[in-house]
Amino acid sequence: MDISFMTNAGGENNWSLEECARWAKTNDFDCVRLGDSGGATDSDKILTEGPDEVLDTLKKHDLYLACLTAHHNLLDDDEEVAQQEQERLLKAIESASALSCPVIITSSGAPVRNGQFYGMFSSEPGNPSDRSDELVERFRVMFEPVVRAAEDKDIKVTLDVAVRMGQIGCNPEMWEKILDAVPSDHLGLSCDPSHWLWMHILPVEDVIRDFAGKWYYADVKDCEISERMLYRQGIIGNWWWQYRVPGRGQLNWSTIIGALWESGYDYVLCVENEDRGFPGLEGFAYGGKHLRGLLPPQDSGYVREGRHWQTSSWERRKP
Repeated sequence: MDISFMTNAGGENNWSLEECARWAKTNDFDCVRLGDSGGATDSDKILTEGPDEVLDTLKKHDLYLACLTAHHNLLDDDEEVAQQEQERLLKAIESASALSCPVIITSSGAPVRNGQFYGMFSSEPGNPSDRSDELVERFRVMFEPVVRAAEDKDIKVTLDVAVRMGQIGCNPEMWEKILDAVPSDHLGLSCDPSHWLWMHILPVEDVIRDFAGKWYYADVKDCEISERMLYRQGIIGNWWWQYRVPGRGQLNWSTIIGALWESGYDYVLCVENEDRGFPGLEGFAYGGKHLRGLLPPQDSGYVREGRHWQTSSWERRKP
């Protein structure tokens, strides 16, 4: 497995792609995840001006683009907005193909936040305010052309599993429904167990094993639960759980990585930093270093089931 981190570079961001790549290499990252809007990998720019500047800059620092962030909400209640979002996502697939980037990560989408698509709390399935089945059908309609385009371009469309940010695909029940709605080996999930800890979807290693073969990316961060704050706020509060960079929370990354291996995943561990206690680049570097310590040395020649450790399932990742 290689180690990446999520950032944006170029455009109006705080650093250029050159600065980003230099820092990534200095801090022992193998690759980067960048966004499809507003920066160096903006889809409009890539499709108009070409990918060479991005690819040359990364290659100069012995890096590659592991994933393109393309969070677009195709389930908006406003049909015109939803169509525009679908067009942006289709454009991101074209851009990823031009960049020789095998994976994009996007939202499953939702018209409302915080899981309220299930309807009023403590109400039976199918109650008048439950929109889950309606939205799964909308997902099918909106994602069918997206997945067909991904198949044509050989791009993996990977769904973010985060809750509280507008996603119907935030738990095992809904993953099963949306993956069944659009069956394809080009549609899968991004592994981020930090959400499952505070949502009490445990143990996270079993969640990973239950969806073996559908993890197309690992967008990782840690999580810490304060029992004292949980007692004071209950689950409706905001401070009883906090995201951490890997190694600063309560998740066991050694067993998580083991579960990913057992599930056939051998691509990238991508550090995401929403750690209030360790913000910025120092937090990214800490998380990357923690994960690196759990992997065999890159020059060890380790082979697992006939597959070289550093060899990705997507051979074309390094242009």
